[in-house]
Amino acid sequence: MADLSKRLEQTLRSAIKKNPILPVKVADGILVGDVKIISEGSIKHLKRGNDILYANIYLNAVAIMLANILARRSSVIQADAIYRADQEYGKWYQDSQLLRARYQQALELKDHDRADIMWARYCESRDRAVVAKNHAQSLTTI
Repeated sequence: MADLSKRLEQTLRSAIKKNPILPVKVADGILVGDVKIISEGSIKHLKRGNDILYANIYLNAVAIMLANILARRSSVIQADAIYRADQEYGKWYQDSQLLRARYQQALELKDHDRADIMWARYCESRDRAVVAKNHAQSLTTI
């Protein structure tokens, strides 16, 4: 948990250089303008007041960029494209973790044919997650 917070803070420091709205650490999250980033483990949510604007954001850079876009009341179309890219990454990442667990389970059961299939599916899913992550991060650069 502390490692995730440290990485979020490092990402925040680099975002400060690129974005005009400075984030402020508050008791229950990080405030960017009037948008609050709330972290639940590795997942982030964006709220304005009591309304959840975006939920289940996986990448720190995406959360910070979305918060800045929303705080500046900039293009919602750009924000939606960044959010969709983040969700694509999250889908492939979760899939790769599930397939890796199934691969380990097949190895424990000594089902080598199933383990080979799970490994191949895991590798494809992992590679797609890397591509989706790179795409999402490229959308967050200014």
